[in-house]
Amino acid sequence: MKKQKKILAALFAATLFLGTALSVFAGGGKQQGGEQITIGLALSGIQVNSIFIDMRRAIEEKCEKEGYRLITADLLENGPSKMITFLETCLAAKARVVVYQNIAEDAYADQLNQLKAQGCILGSYDNPTKIAQYTSQASNYELGRTIGREAGKWAKANPGSKKAAICAYSLLDFLVERTRGIRDGFKEACPEGQIVFEIDAGFVQQGVAAGEALIQAHPDIQVVMGINDSGPVGVFEAFKAAGWNFQNHPIALFGCDASEDAMRALRENDMFKATIYLDVVNQVIQLYDRCLEMALTGKFDPSNANVYFPMQPVYLENAGIVGTRL
Repeated sequence: MKKQKKILAALFAATLFLGTALSVFAGGGKQQGGEQITIGLALSGIQVNSIFIDMRRAIEEKCEKEGYRLITADLLENGPSKMITFLETCLAAKARVVVYQNIAEDAYADQLNQLKAQGCILGSYDNPTKIAQYTSQASNYELGRTIGREAGKWAKANPGSKKAAICAYSLLDFLVERTRGIRDGFKEACPEGQIVFEIDAGFVQQGVAAGEALIQAHPDIQVVMGINDSGPVGVFEAFKAAGWNFQNHPIALFGCDASEDAMRALRENDMFKATIYLDVVNQVIQLYDRCLEMALTGKFDPSNANVYFPMQPVYLENAGIVGTRL
């Protein structure tokens, strides 16, 4: 009994120490042998980015339904070091499934290989993997090119300055690659266009600041593109607060992810013109399901080992493809 109390006390202290970077949801699900099944989920912006919040909630609902214990981590800043802490927590908890946004696999390869040696099934989200059994990913460069091409086609077809801005995010390599694709796609579709402004704005408040800066520095901006929806949504909020709308400032905003915020902005039929639908919430759910099935049955499905996200531009006219969750 004393030993059990010491273990519980240590776990409680570890949870307090990790604060918002790691959180634990405990249910009552059991695996063979009577031990509770533990799941790990690590994503960037899991507490603050709308689309990642949607992903987290979807997995939380699944774990709650089955009574599984869920350990989560937000990799927003200092991702590799947070990932190592998260994976070590999963190792100590003998997690059966870990789904993680693969931001720098070499930095935490040792922990991943230790988890595999313990029998854990790994699901790599958003990037290729050398270690995980399953992956769901976007080609981030091609995704960026899709965003840039859609924005460039609009700029070329409509009168204006042909000046463009990018809401980028330089702290994560895969988003740097996506930004590179945005630049190339825009120039491909609108060779006469100029990218005159680029700033880190991966979250709504950063987007608001970017919009305020654009109003001062480039009031003739014609297009704003983002590596996700949150930056352009924030820019849209800043423009509206300044009294701008499409009628008095014909600017087009282009995002990515088809988040709830973006779909609401799109349906206002104003400056926010398009987003890219990746069905990422469903992609993460499916990745989790593949990993869990292997964990429970021991059967690996090579035909679903590597799944690429579909990429479909969404305008007001075809917004219904996103589904009814909004």
